[in-house]
Amino acid sequence: MKKVLFTIQEYIGTFLFGSACTLCHTPGKAICKNCLSKIPISETTEHDGIYGIYDYGNRIVSEAIWSLKYKHRKQVAKLLVLKAQHIVDDIISEHLISENLEDLILVPVPQYKRKTHQRGFNQSELIANWIAEILPNSKIEKVLEKTKETLPQSHLSERKQRLSNTTNTMRTKSSLDNKKIYIVVDDVTTTGATFLEAKRALKAGGAKNILCIALAHGYKRR
Repeated sequence: MKKVLFTIQEYIGTFLFGSACTLCHTPGKAICKNCLSKIPISETTEHDGIYGIYDYGNRIVSEAIWSLKYKHRKQVAKLLVLKAQHIVDDIISEHLISENLEDLILVPVPQYKRKTHQRGFNQSELIANWIAEILPNSKIEKVLEKTKETLPQSHLSERKQRLSNTTNTMRTKSSLDNKKIYIVVDDVTTTGATFLEAKRALKAGGAKNILCIALAHGYKRR
């Protein structure tokens, strides 16, 4: 009987609020405050200047990113980004050379044109847009472009394969300002291969101050 009542309550909540918690099914937002507070923060990455916010091994995190990339369901992923404001602030404050927030440039990791056409969007751009909401006066500039189609990193099991798959696959569209801080944004980092290539391309374009932030760190998949 309790199960039936909860199902009815969930249905009414979903009708009124448009969703229910992904984990505990409490009517309301796509993830409730209680479950949101329990999502683990990731361990540090092995590369300086490269950060992952959440542990990709957490079911909510991995399902949120999968749903974002392949189903274009944005609710949970966006909530994760907005929750991470203090983490993003801490990362940036450690590296902030200028007090002028207009010097913060958010750079989405680019996709090859065919992939963007097939998927209809770039999930890194969506995440960058949400980070911009918690970083007032920051700007999004798509200064990187993908010059070669690559295999999805998740399809490659060996570290060497992931590194070689991304090498020399990006370039900047124009020369960059060496006084600005460029923050590269992606959904998941594991070996850091994609971010390392983005950093190489940005440095070649004239950037000096570069940070990389992924929504999740898949260190357990390395």
